Amino acid sequence: MLKVDIVTPKGIVYTEEVESVNVPALDGEMGILENHMLVLTQVKPGLVYFNKDDKSGILIGYGFVDVTPEKVIILTEEAVPVGNVDLDEYKKMFEEATRKLADAKTAEEISEWQKKRDMAETFINIAKHFSPKIRA
Repeated sequence: MLKVDIVTPKGIVYTEEVESVNVPALDGEMGILENHMLVLTQVKPGLVYFNKDDKSGILIGYGFVDVTPEKVIILTEEAVPVGNVDLDEYKKMFEEATRKLADAKTAEEISEWQKKRDMAETFINIAKHFSPKIRA
């Protein structure tokens, strides 16, 4: 078994032992099993799911994943169980980021608002995929 912790600035969002975990790494999805080689890499907004069950999981924002043979720690700015996504909140975030991005003047501002917009868009799209009753 593999211990998985998902941690945000607000605290631990998830901690369980699982057989496998899939993580949205910056360079593509990573499937991780027990005794995986050491890895430290960036993660992007997307779905973290466990034991090959991609029908549920936890949405994460940008951050890092630290993999050891016995443990996976995901440090992310935001994490929400897929069934608990507040679509209105993320729609507002997307709209605000789009407005701010249009007015951004520095590379730092552009990067910050682009990341917020990408995360909001990813959360909205995945939430809608898992809840077909939800409409944009």
